[in-house]
Amino acid sequence: MTSFDIFESSVESSRPIEIYTIAIGINTYRFTSHSSDITIGASTWEAIPLQRSSVGQGAEERRRTVTITMPSDNSFVQQYLNIVPGQRATVSIIRLQRDEVPTFATQALIFKGLIASAQFTNDGNEVDLILRSIEAAASRSIPRFTFMGLCNHVLFDNFCKVNPGLFSHVGEATAVSGNILTVTGANSQADGYWTGGWCKPNAQNDFRLILAHTGNNLTLLLPFSMNVLAADIQVFAGCNHVMTGDCATKFDNVIEFGGFPFVPTKNIFATGLD
Repeated sequence: MTSFDIFESSVESSRPIEIYTIAIGINTYRFTSHSSDITIGASTWEAIPLQRSSVGQGAEERRRTVTITMPSDNSFVQQYLNIVPGQRATVSIIRLQRDEVPTFATQALIFKGLIASAQFTNDGNEVDLILRSIEAAASRSIPRFTFMGLCNHVLFDNFCKVNPGLFSHVGEATAVSGNILTVTGANSQADGYWTGGWCKPNAQNDFRLILAHTGNNLTLLLPFSMNVLAADIQVFAGCNHVMTGDCATKFDNVIEFGGFPFVPTKNIFATGLD
């Protein structure tokens, strides 16, 4: 039995392999920079031309980015050609030692991060995926609540507590024109009901924000990158985050309102008391 640590500490005997696991929603993509596919248990990492920049060490270095370069015709990369996916992709880089006994018993995670951007290079034949570390994403100080009249909650989150299943609709996409999507049955609710909400194809793991709703037509922030014509689309209601507005009249959820509805609209320091 030869351990991972023995090979890692040896200059002559170390023969490392790296595997890359990319998770986006319910979909997982597995690649390796090794010359042949790597199978561990029931999972296989596909061998592709792949390289990365160095991974820094220490508290400050963890905030740096790591760049992965891979072919632009890759099935995962194709999602970034025109419109980026609605969900962020997480990338885990794991180091193995090919001569370890038992084989690949140790899997050392050397970096985990989110894809911040995708840059197509080499006349579009390659793509640089810029990864930002998980630690960096979590290190930003953002106030959970701000003092404002609107609700601070995200609709349907654990603070809002509204059940999304009670305020959704599934219909067929009968037409797609740019960022306007026509969904059968969306007109079962008054115009504007779905505004501020979101929609997703049932068979896909992507979503889009709804900017406007008229009849069966939904105006999306961005069109879907895949063809959704004739697909079943699930549509979720939107909220204007006003206590006496949608919170009360649409969702009957005032008890969970997360804002400060009685904030004065007049700034006496700017306008005086008159």
